[in-house]
Amino acid sequence: MILAQLFNNLGTSLFNIVFLMIAASRPHAKLAVTVVAFTTFLPNLFAILLGNLADKTHNHLRAWSITRLTQATIFLGIASLLFAYEKQTVTFIMLLFLIFINDILGLYSSLLMDPITRYILAQKDMQTAMSLEQAVSITMTMIGGFFGAGLFSLLNNNAATFSLINALFFIVAWLVMTAHQQYFIKPQQQISQHLANRSRNTLFSDFNATFTLVYRDRLFFQLIVLAAAVNFVSTSLAGLFNLTLLQIHQLLIGNFGTTVAVFGAVETVSMLLGSIVIHDIFQHLTTKQLIGTACGLLLLLGLVPSIWPNRLVWLCLISGIGYVSAKINPRLGAIMMQRVAPDRLASVGGLINTLVLATAPLGQLLFLSLANIITPSFAWLTMSALLFIIVSYTIYTRHCDLERVEN
Repeated sequence: MILAQLFNNLGTSLFNIVFLMIAASRPHAKLAVTVVAFTTFLPNLFAILLGNLADKTHNHLRAWSITRLTQATIFLGIASLLFAYEKQTVTFIMLLFLIFINDILGLYSSLLMDPITRYILAQKDMQTAMSLEQAVSITMTMIGGFFGAGLFSLLNNNAATFSLINALFFIVAWLVMTAHQQYFIKPQQQISQHLANRSRNTLFSDFNATFTLVYRDRLFFQLIVLAAAVNFVSTSLAGLFNLTLLQIHQLLIGNFGTTVAVFGAVETVSMLLGSIVIHDIFQHLTTKQLIGTACGLLLLLGLVPSIWPNRLVWLCLISGIGYVSAKINPRLGAIMMQRVAPDRLASVGGLINTLVLATAPLGQLLFLSLANIITPSFAWLTMSALLFIIVSYTIYTRHCDLERVEN
């Protein structure tokens, strides 16, 4: 399953880079790039609907296969459009629509596999498996970025041929999963049996039941609220970082492009290490303590531009943030797997995705507006002030940490 996910992630990350290049070559490049960014983010807001649909799907394996083949077909369609009408504005609009549909299908197929994963893995192996899956995703995103840009250049910026290669990756992912389908037959039978005994409810009733389930689990709900708060603050980091480099030249390593590449590479490698290294000084911390630690490092990062603009200090802090934050998502995923019934996993996963990511545009609007209207340093200080509240909360409530109490 992880190998199939590897090819899927590679195909997705490859075309995301190329799609941005296509947008950047349009007459109104800034507008085009902004629309692409919005289009690729928008499917996450539908996660709660897709999770509900995934939980009501009787044959998860067949739905997963159909979804992957549909994604391959979409990229064949994109290739046909680009071969015939690459330069036309209507083609770009069609591309936006097709990429949106592709991302919707990708999220749906990912949620389909959550219940199957729950049946396959023993509880003690869940966090390790999710850390490994995250490491694969990070690696493919990193490789996809470099490989995609390089391959696009080798193809003389031929986006149509690139789309055909993308379609091939989704077909390979389907072939890998089909070849190992026998390992997932028993979990699929159990899922089908659960669905047969489950009463049919309206969409609103299902949403209400899912939210009530999450809300009544005090530990789970508390961690989701913390994750949403952190996401509100942290999603504007890349934009703030770029604006800060344009103003504070002490943080530059050579030129602007080199600095962005170096800092990005440090963060990615740190996250990869954080995903792979399971047994370290952080393994005995609770999830809330991990979130508090990551927020503490982010708080210090926000103080650097104003108090001590030093590139080495910022590199070290980014490295620490990447390492610690990489441990949070697998821990949250494992908690969800352990505490939620298999027939509700996709719905709960979709709800979390929607709740957490819905805060991202608000955070970006606040901090990037402050950076542009006042100064990037002021935006960083505002971010640090909000992070101070989160860190203070995790310290103040350390004696009644529900995760530690339950264990």
